Amino acid sequence: MPVVDAAAFEARKRAFVERLEREALQGRVDEDILPLLRLLNTHPRIYTTSSCSGRIMVAEAVRPSFSKGRGFRPVAKWHHPVPPDLVREVVSNVEYAWLMVRGAILHVAAADAKTAYKLVEIGRETGHKHSGIIAMNRAGIFVEILGEERLDIPIKRGSPIADIDAAMDLANKTLILAKLRLYWLAARLEAELFGVEAPTSEEIRRAIRRVAQCLG
Repeated sequence: MPVVDAAAFEARKRAFVERLEREALQGRVDEDILPLLRLLNTHPRIYTTSSCSGRIMVAEAVRPSFSKGRGFRPVAKWHHPVPPDLVREVVSNVEYAWLMVRGAILHVAAADAKTAYKLVEIGRETGHKHSGIIAMNRAGIFVEILGEERLDIPIKRGSPIADIDAAMDLANKTLILAKLRLYWLAARLEAELFGVEAPTSEEIRRAIRRVAQCLG
């Protein structure tokens, strides 16, 4: 495993922290994840890059894809539950539309392998099963913490082909559960990396199950 250069790590960290704060002032940062990003950036062996707390998206596409190339165009996205009428308005002028939900995603750089593996461990422990190390260079060991929530519903092919009310009910519930999983992640990161007293994983897991039962 390559050795991270301390000077390169610190320079890259300064640049990303400054960018985060600049974009936060411009209202371009997901507010649900901003406090966690700021906390992680206070850790001497960590800095964050691009991250999202989870989102609902409407995309114009014949089939779903996260390719930004030909045939896929994001139409709207939200980091919070959305009323069906808003989605109806958004898709009114597109021919093909997909409703998509994705869980949280965090990209975090670590200064050493021990910290990187700890981030992966916490991610997987809190239900972000697809977490892992995705790159390494002189500026850090880069970890992706990725939630498992994913939903793709075709809602329009020339004319509507799905019940928007039912689709949005499912999408909003999926996003809420993704946000709860993110709060679980945040609690364990605070406890493991900063020594903050927090509920145990089992306590949080039970609470999420109770909410899931209420959502139906």
